[in-house]
Amino acid sequence: MKKKLIYIAFFIGALICLGSCYNDNGNYDYISLPDVKITTDKDTYVANQFQTLEIPVNIDFAGDSEAEYEYTWRLWSNEIKRSDYKKVISNHKDLSFPVDELAGSYTLVFTCHNKKTNVDTYKNMVLTVQGSITEGWMVLHEKNGVTDFDLIKTPFFSNRVDKDEVLHNVYAMNGEQLEGRGVKIGSYIDTQRQYVTVLTDKGGAKLEATTMQKAFDMSTLMVDGKTWKPENYIYYSYRGTARAQGYDVIVNDGRVYFYNVFGSNNYTSYTEPIKKDGLTYKASKYMPRYIWGSYYGMGIVIYDDLNGRFLYVDKSFKLTTMPDATGYPFDWNNMHGKLVYMETGFNNHDLGLIEDWDSHKKTLYEFNFDEKRLEKAILKKYPIGDCPEMDDAKYYAIGERGPVFYYATDKKVYLYDYTGTNTAKEAYALSNANEKITGMKILKPNVSFSRTVKLEHAYSNKVLILSTYNESAKEGKVYMYYINESNGTIDRSSEHVITGFGEILDMDYNWAKYGS
Repeated sequence: MKKKLIYIAFFIGALICLGSCYNDNGNYDYISLPDVKITTDKDTYVANQFQTLEIPVNIDFAGDSEAEYEYTWRLWSNEIKRSDYKKVISNHKDLSFPVDELAGSYTLVFTCHNKKTNVDTYKNMVLTVQGSITEGWMVLHEKNGVTDFDLIKTPFFSNRVDKDEVLHNVYAMNGEQLEGRGVKIGSYIDTQRQYVTVLTDKGGAKLEATTMQKAFDMSTLMVDGKTWKPENYIYYSYRGTARAQGYDVIVNDGRVYFYNVFGSNNYTSYTEPIKKDGLTYKASKYMPRYIWGSYYGMGIVIYDDLNGRFLYVDKSFKLTTMPDATGYPFDWNNMHGKLVYMETGFNNHDLGLIEDWDSHKKTLYEFNFDEKRLEKAILKKYPIGDCPEMDDAKYYAIGERGPVFYYATDKKVYLYDYTGTNTAKEAYALSNANEKITGMKILKPNVSFSRTVKLEHAYSNKVLILSTYNESAKEGKVYMYYINESNGTIDRSSEHVITGFGEILDMDYNWAKYGS
């Protein structure tokens, strides 16, 4: 009975309060909220990466002054993996937005805010960003203390574009910065996947090559906990097999790490091979691109700078010594020197430049690692002859369509005739005294998925690409020249210069989407 009396008293009190509110005729200002209406020409938009999206907005302010309103455009990702990605992209009524987002689905939200009443009116739209990443030249550089990479699309070496376009700060599309200073950029392609790998002295990432979305952080793939000091990234395709996959290799602090993509659906981790019989080694950052005896197992070859010899990883994933080579043109188990440079050259033969530990003289060695028989694998050696400034060389590039061998100092490029006169001549010199060469490569994008399935490129081995840096201007440049693929002559009249980079640290080619 006592509880019932309490409930009745509470009910009567509530009625009295409501009545007092209803009869309150005090001096209050009541604001009539306008019925703002926002319209756009459509609710779903499609935009290409790196183009500007324009969306005009019509607003019915219901008699209010437009000066009483302010605007915000927000963008957030609809992708599950990026559900926390949100940002403000404009504070203007009509949207003009350079689309530098990853390909995917997004929600656009336009907010019309009344500054007097603090009332917001919203308009939601769906945005689909289509990828426009196609073949191009990737330039890893550091600018204002930040490492990122740009992608050059140019008709100079691509029939897919009709004008120069540089996509700046491609990694930043992921909404973050690369940590550390750049070391290496490289690419991987098979008939199922394409990746770009970026290594820095603090880590790096593996990206989907057609969208540049980060797929893996290097810290999740390098799991042995050893010192991180990346030196090189190398991709091997399976030449000689019917399958269209291969190996990823990272050279890190004198160790080699492999990921065998053959027969796998995705990455897990890079693994150092087993060192057979207590073997010790210090891997050079340079390695031959061809797999020794590729019909018979793994056969990936490395150079051991610690002991001056070649080693290989067998089909059991064991790192072991090469077969005895006594009596052949040279002994690949006793090279007695440091590997200065190595690259695949003419006739798919690998050329290795080795500097003797004692005399410091350089010798060029020719191998055919695609052969199992030693008499066809160990070919020739070319003691370096009259080659000006060879001791000051910092960069090298070797052609595959002829005996083309370039070396470069800070200022000049020389062409070495190793199969003929055994001499070198100046082929190029920088005209700007304030610039220095920071890199040199020949465009070599062809890849063999098998002995019958290949991706051929129209400009393969026909373009020499140099990077330079002007310290006083803090500007990097990329110079491109057509070259004679057979003899290496540089066509200086074809010079094509692209500017606006920071200090260029590395360069490499990004393939077009397979099948495109």
